[in-house]
Amino acid sequence: MADAVFNWYKNGGTAEPGTKRSETTLQAKKHLSSMGWVFWYAQKNGRQELRYQSPQGKVYYTLKAACKGYIDETSGAEGGGGMAVAVAADLEPKKPLKRKSLTQENPAFPKSLPLKSLQPPKRGKKVRKQENQAKVIKRASIRIREDPVPNSSHRNPRTVLSWLIDNNAVSILAKVYYRNKAGNPLMRGRITRTGIQCDCCFRVFALTAFEAHAGSTNHRPAANIILDDGSGRSLSDCQRQVHDSMMTIPTSAKKDDLNPHGSDDVCSACCDGGELICCDRCPSAFHVNCVGLKEVPDGDWFCPSCCCGICCIGTVSDDDNFLACQQCECKFHIGCLKLKESNELAGKNNWFCSHSCENIFSGLRNLTGKPILVGNNLTWTLLKSKASSNGDGYTDCPDGLDSCAENHRKLNIALDVMHECFEPSKDSYTGRDLVKAVIFSQGSKLKRLNFKGFYIAVLEENDDLVSVATIRVHGDIVAEMSLVATRFSHRRRGMCRALVDELEKNLAKLGVQKLILPAVPAAVDTWVNGFRFSHMTGDERSKLLQYTLLDFQGSIMCQKPLKTEL
Repeated sequence: MADAVFNWYKNGGTAEPGTKRSETTLQAKKHLSSMGWVFWYAQKNGRQELRYQSPQGKVYYTLKAACKGYIDETSGAEGGGGMAVAVAADLEPKKPLKRKSLTQENPAFPKSLPLKSLQPPKRGKKVRKQENQAKVIKRASIRIREDPVPNSSHRNPRTVLSWLIDNNAVSILAKVYYRNKAGNPLMRGRITRTGIQCDCCFRVFALTAFEAHAGSTNHRPAANIILDDGSGRSLSDCQRQVHDSMMTIPTSAKKDDLNPHGSDDVCSACCDGGELICCDRCPSAFHVNCVGLKEVPDGDWFCPSCCCGICCIGTVSDDDNFLACQQCECKFHIGCLKLKESNELAGKNNWFCSHSCENIFSGLRNLTGKPILVGNNLTWTLLKSKASSNGDGYTDCPDGLDSCAENHRKLNIALDVMHECFEPSKDSYTGRDLVKAVIFSQGSKLKRLNFKGFYIAVLEENDDLVSVATIRVHGDIVAEMSLVATRFSHRRRGMCRALVDELEKNLAKLGVQKLILPAVPAAVDTWVNGFRFSHMTGDERSKLLQYTLLDFQGSIMCQKPLKTEL
């Protein structure tokens, strides 16, 4: 794509053999746009003229001048002659990316720490393991980027239009119009990454603002903004097109994740190594004293999250008669439930272990997909994947195709924000993208990798998604906020604060008592002094062993009590 800019400047827009001039022009414009350039139309002598603005703010009046400026600025940024392919003009000279444990806007994430010199759990009196276990599974780790990757895509807004442009569903500067109920145009404009540029006033509007500018109160901008190319497609149609292309399931056989034939190399309670007792059903491993035992038990042993929530003994597997709570995901033997005289919920298909779990489940569903205004041009929205993969395929979208496509689009942008802030992190057993699995609430038979309960909180500024947090609520006892990310271009503006404050407020309304998060040692002071969290003691953490939490090696668990309103 960078070659398109160079060739356009060199040949004056003349197309190469076998290529149309319009295609060459479009390729040059698309590359400039991907590098953070902004295009708009200005009125001069009664006609519209295109303007090109570089990421450094310099404005060019012709495409040739813009290409020349791009070449000069890029060459200067790289400290030498010639053109640097796929490198933005406003980047500093290349240097190795530094890694640190925390960005100031994202204090919740641990960096990957060197593993201690640990021996795998061994058979014997103090440490036991399954006969078929043959390897050690390393706990999840994630690395935080101190600097953006060497391109300027982090400068581009994360809006529905930029997402559609990047996925080749629409073209930059494509003509559109807003239609009325009769299907006639009310207002015309052109697509840019930041919004729709109106043909009458040349101002750029976010989709909802362009709808209001057209004089409509339908509150369905994507469905009523139509491409003026004869196809009759709306922006909603374009979203569905991209959504459908992304929902293809690989046909290759998937790895069974029920039994990974290995055990963790650190204790699931304190995250330290040493002599560990291994669960006979899942990879979890513990120090004997961390699970309240005085010695290693004889026979099979199952960790708290693999045991019945009432009798605390035995395992609940797919072959047993058990009920799983729809909200906290704790499992119970049917026989144990029948012993509770006051239990009125057993036997329901959508079963909850308590009325509080049922109320939280309903409250979260009522919040999902409904933007909340939290400040000037800021909206907070809770999202939930409506098409999460459980290994057998994707579930149907219950709220219609438009709603599903819009939800999927925002989740993809949220994933882009996470990938901007974190280096790729794959699960050591399945090899799947850990962050993607959380964002899209992917399920698993293995509790450690079952992320079906995660919701995603996003903060948008004028339709530009700027900050993301993942949240999972384990009943009224505790909620975990495992991942938080704010785009580089929006840091030091209080975006993370606005996101977390609204999240805490809504959790408190639902009656959740505590919010926890994993933090690296260097970040603890930020959470303690800036967000009023505190260290969790070993005893406090041991009380949550029945819940499967997503944390990272080397992290320190922090907690914050919430002022519930119930």
